[in-house]
Amino acid sequence: MSKGLFGHHVHKLDAKGRIVLPARFREELGQFVMATIGIEKCVSVYPMPQWELLLDSLSERKNASSKERTLRRMIMASAHELEIDSAGRILLPQLLRGFAGISQEVCVNGNDDRLEIWDLAKWNEDWEKALRSLPETAEEIGWPL
Repeated sequence: MSKGLFGHHVHKLDAKGRIVLPARFREELGQFVMATIGIEKCVSVYPMPQWELLLDSLSERKNASSKERTLRRMIMASAHELEIDSAGRILLPQLLRGFAGISQEVCVNGNDDRLEIWDLAKWNEDWEKALRSLPETAEEIGWPL
């Protein structure tokens, strides 16, 4: 099995705000995950070991600057520990759904050490924009492909 979370899947929230996580992600996630705001208006979902690494990183920088303290505060205040139920679902808290503009259709993306859950329309918009600038972006960051 490959290390890291990758790929994307389109799903719908149920009436209670639950989403079925793709089966291919569940083994790597474990039974409990941490969900918090993502930087680009999505929900970031971390396996517990990755969440602990993020906490370590945030703790090292907690007094570095007012912007870093604000970012830490926002991530921590919006964090929710979620259990993956026997049907492979998590309940996305309203706070996180509201932040990401999630209504019903979502795209669940693997992003190496975390999942990102996006409102599908927002994901499609950002995806198309990123594809248009892909050659320039790759050159700017020195991507080897």
